[in-house]
Amino acid sequence: MSKLDIFSDVDMADAMKAASAKGHELLIVANGFTAVLATRNGPITPWTALGRGDFGLECGAASEAPAGAGRLWWQDVTGSPAAFDVTTVNPVQRTKSEVKAWLKVANALTTATGRGDSPSNTEYEHLGYLAAWRCQFSGCGKDLKTQTATGAPNKSSYFAHIIASSPNGPRGDSLLSDQRSADIENFLLLCDECHRRIDREDPDRFTISLLQKMREQSIAEVRRLLGSLQYKEAIPVVVMGNISTQSPHFVVREAEEAMWTRKLRMKPGHPYAFFENGWNQHDPHSGSYWSSLFNSVEAELPQLRKLLRTDPGPGGGSHLAVFPLHGTSVLMLAGRLFGEASAVSLFQFRRERPVTEPGGRWAFDDAPASSSGKFFVRTLEDHTEGAEDACLIVSLTFSISPNRLPTEVAANSVFKMGALEVSSNETLHHDILSNEGDLDLISQRLGEAVRVLQDDWRVKRVHVFIGAPASVCFKLGQKLQARNQAIYRCYESEHGASGAFLPTIEIDSKEVRSVKTMESLRLT
Repeated sequence: MSKLDIFSDVDMADAMKAASAKGHELLIVANGFTAVLATRNGPITPWTALGRGDFGLECGAASEAPAGAGRLWWQDVTGSPAAFDVTTVNPVQRTKSEVKAWLKVANALTTATGRGDSPSNTEYEHLGYLAAWRCQFSGCGKDLKTQTATGAPNKSSYFAHIIASSPNGPRGDSLLSDQRSADIENFLLLCDECHRRIDREDPDRFTISLLQKMREQSIAEVRRLLGSLQYKEAIPVVVMGNISTQSPHFVVREAEEAMWTRKLRMKPGHPYAFFENGWNQHDPHSGSYWSSLFNSVEAELPQLRKLLRTDPGPGGGSHLAVFPLHGTSVLMLAGRLFGEASAVSLFQFRRERPVTEPGGRWAFDDAPASSSGKFFVRTLEDHTEGAEDACLIVSLTFSISPNRLPTEVAANSVFKMGALEVSSNETLHHDILSNEGDLDLISQRLGEAVRVLQDDWRVKRVHVFIGAPASVCFKLGQKLQARNQAIYRCYESEHGASGAFLPTIEIDSKEVRSVKTMESLRLT
């Protein structure tokens, strides 16, 4: 019986009318506030349950014809009608006046007044304030002060009991119904539709604990939303492409909630998207891919530079919330273009984090701060004085073996040039960034590595190999702008865990070039 369709008052009334028009008999199995509808073809055939739910005024009207014809049967039960076997009933016939009397009792059992003490008007108003006068049923949120269609004042709100104030009502209790009748914490603010849903259509599903959780979540969400009005406003910027193993789908609502976790609020308007490259599949070893991307970025640069303006004038100087999910070379290029001069809050996509958690996959968990030594820079091969090339390896999601590097960089597991590695003392993993503070820690280590390469070793070209989260790739690119004297040659691996790293692009202080075709894009 628990698998029966859930009927609204209108749904059940329509089913009653259809059965009555065929000359069928109708059976209503009801407690004090909700009912099951069953029908049969004739006196000797078994009853068949059609659905359960709200037997209201519409059903009352639909029952008049079968009641007048002697085809309306009724079975009163205690407990849930949905748990009753309609094949074992011993019903009685009901008249129109008896149905009206039942409706009057049902209405009294599912309204907030007339049953024991009630909260004060001040308490009702305070609950409305806590709910922002929105329906507290999860996923509804209907404005209970204003009609959506006309904008006129709306008075369709209901202060509904969680534990009924009558022991015979929905979720009634012989002891608690009286004790909690006037307790405002035992009330939900609901629209008419949701009120009928929890009390008349499907009361078995909506338990006390479930409704209490709805109330708590509604109040917490309203508090968070209103609190976010005090957050710093930021423009969302998406750096995303169609890459393998990652979903390129960007959910604005998810990003907005992630911004709240960082005490930012989204500036009105759509997010800005850069580096999409027409959603071409990311193919860093194809010359045509970079040709297309350079053309795309060249068209985007005026808008990007406008966003990156540091003066507070119109159209520039805003705080940016950057959401990166792209190939490592593109992310380094993007970071180079954004630089560190602009106010940027960087987010990290975490594909295994549940979307139901606050901020979804773009937010961090509420993890404790990491130790300052979580990330480090170490020398893998000493630099030779006067050598023009060096190697930078970023090993955070996985360790990069020298055997996967080009022979000009390493051979037989031995580096042919000075080599630095940025890594971690924790297990390497794609979720190695566990909190916002980790972004600052890794930024410091990346800056330290770039300083050594350019100020201490004074190399002219840096070969970059990255196994790190997207935000780290972007961060490394940001470090190149202020002191980008060397050429940074980016590499990406071929498919597979042991695929060789091949060169993709070179970034210097003025331009970016495709290693394969030498096509270039001016950066200044």
